Amino acid sequence: MTKRVVALTFHDIAADAAVTAEGSDPFYRIRLSEFETLVSQLRQRGYQTVSSKFFRAWQQHAASLPQRSVMLTFDDGYASHFDAVVPLLVRHRFTGTFFIAVDLVGRPGYMTWEQLRKLVFLGMEIGSHGLSHRPLTEVSPQELRRELEESKRLLDERLGIHVQAMSAPRGFWNRTVANATTQAGYDAVWVSTIGTNGQETSPSALRRVVVRQPFSADRIISMVDGWHMAFWWAANQQFMIRLLKRTLGVYWYEQLKRRLVPNA
Repeated sequence: MTKRVVALTFHDIAADAAVTAEGSDPFYRIRLSEFETLVSQLRQRGYQTVSSKFFRAWQQHAASLPQRSVMLTFDDGYASHFDAVVPLLVRHRFTGTFFIAVDLVGRPGYMTWEQLRKLVFLGMEIGSHGLSHRPLTEVSPQELRRELEESKRLLDERLGIHVQAMSAPRGFWNRTVANATTQAGYDAVWVSTIGTNGQETSPSALRRVVVRQPFSADRIISMVDGWHMAFWWAANQQFMIRLLKRTLGVYWYEQLKRRLVPNA
């Protein structure tokens, strides 16, 4: 059977009654207990985690994937990733890929440079999530170049690494952004299009499954296992979200979401 890899995307992961970061969206926030349930089930089912760098090596026929592979990605650089996520990953012998919005580093509720260096020491992968977390499709060509190149430069220099991957802030991506990331020296771009990834998948548009509310560990596991009906459900949910954004506009979409999602 042809191997496929599902990449899961997480945002803020908060313990019950924990103080959340400014900008943390309840629609994309899950509880620590929910995350722990999911990670435990993945381990019990024999999954092993792979990084973006390892996945790209496999795409280029330079590495072999474990029989059951999954990629865990974390966007924005929330402090909860260091405080809650990483200890769980280490306990289960998993790794994660953390995409950092550089301008948020050190702000209340977000990781510091020292914490990011500890992530590198623990074997976690660091990627770029831009500088300002603005949608890259809405900035000028000059700003786009700065978002990509400056965020990569700062991560490389401050962490002593060579950043090769990025994720598109808020999932906004187009061909112009894809071409600019290649010119800026990135090897992989992870977007929010739902699906699996194979050796034929474009490295400029690698697919991810965003974990959001309502949370269901069983549904997420079924997608990692490759159950097509679970992908159909998730793809239709994503389609409805995009349709509402286009129809209502971002402001009214956010107002509707606050009514539907508690504490949004």
